Parts: sequence; C-alpha cells; structure tokens
Amino acid sequence: MVVQSIVLLLSGVLFTVSLITIDQQGLHFQLYYLAFKLTTLLFTPLILFLIYRKMAGGHQDIISVKPRTRRHVIVPLIVIVVWDYLKFYSPIAQPEGEIVATDMKELLLLVLIGFMINSVLEEVFYRVWLQTRLETLLGRWPAILLVSILWSTWHVAIQGNGQWDIDVATVIANHGVTGLFLGYLWARYRKIWVIILIHGLMNASPHFLLQILFH
Repeated sequence: MVVQSIVLLLSGVLFTVSLITIDQQGLHFQLYYLAFKLTTLLFTPLILFLIYRKMAGGHQDIISVKPRTRRHVIVPLIVIVVWDYLKFYSPIAQPEGEIVATDMKELLLLVLIGFMINSVLEEVFYRVWLQTRLETLLGRWPAILLVSILWSTWHVAIQGNGQWDIDVATVIANHGVTGLFLGYLWARYRKIWVIILIHGLMNASPHFLLQILFH
C-alpha cells in the first residue's frame, strides 16, 4: 500500500513537472501533454498494479464499498442537480457565448476524446487510485487536501501567464476548491460516475453540449 501510494504520488508530481518545464506554446505542447498524461497517469499505474498483482498472487480491493441504499444513489443525484443549477443557471452563473464552428461532428468527437482523457482519466487516477490509497495511510481529509493540491497545480501549465506565484495561487484557489468538492464526494459516496459527470460538465457545460447536438 505504501509503495503503491508513493509511486502514484510521484507519477502525479512528474506529470505536473513535465508540463510546467516545457514550452506551453504550439502543437508540440498538445502532443507532449497527451504523451505525458497517458504515461504518468495511465500506463505507469497499470504496470504498477500488474506487478503488484503478480507479486501478491491476486488483486486486493482497497476501495471500501458503501451500502447500496437509495440514499447513496439519490443524494449524489441531488448534489449534481444543485451544483449544475448553481454553476450554469443560477443568477451567479457566468454567461456563456455561442459556439462559432463549421464542423459540429468534429467538435463533438473532440469533446468525447477530451472527456475520456481529462474527465475520466483524471478522476480515476487522482481520486480512485491515488486518493483512496492515501485515505488509508493519512486519513480522509489529509488525502483529499493533498490530492486536490496536486491535481490543481498541473493546470498552471495550461492556464498560467508566467508569474509563478500568482499562477499557483490562482489555480489552487479555483481548481483546489473544486478538487476538495470532488474528493469529498468520492470519499463520502464512492460513486465514480458522480465525480466523472461533474468533471465532464465543468469542461463542457450543458449549454455547450446542447449547441453541438442541436446545431
């Protein structure tokens, strides 16, 4: 458990460092981003789990199963509905513009690819794989906090303006809070579809998706 946690944590750190130490301009950055992400957040963990499974003679499930009651299904749904309203439709929601694009099929394909690479992969790595193990070692809230900081800091590479102190503070203030929210939902309900859905809607809002589907 300790070894797995350390390897996964180092993989997350390596992903962040790899992105912020290269030039973030041009197509080559997108290729590096994809290569680094798949290598550190997917392939490395899978190899680790394969080795661990062979050494241990089987896979040990460390994800505690929550009781399958109506409450553990209904409450996450209520959370999603309330969050969706506050984020996109309430008076405090940020207004969204119209999509300017000629090929909606291509845009939809990019959204689906982005959903798998960003929403699905990130939630599986940071919350399901890493946070779950750190919860066992550190406790719930220390694990949520550590993973939230790690997850938020890599966004400096795509949202920063070159001022490291301001960039780090900004992404931690924005994405760090979101990470705490997603981390708590995972720790509380252990419903991966909840955190993946919320993460996906953060990247592609309902308004954005409806424009693509009914353009």
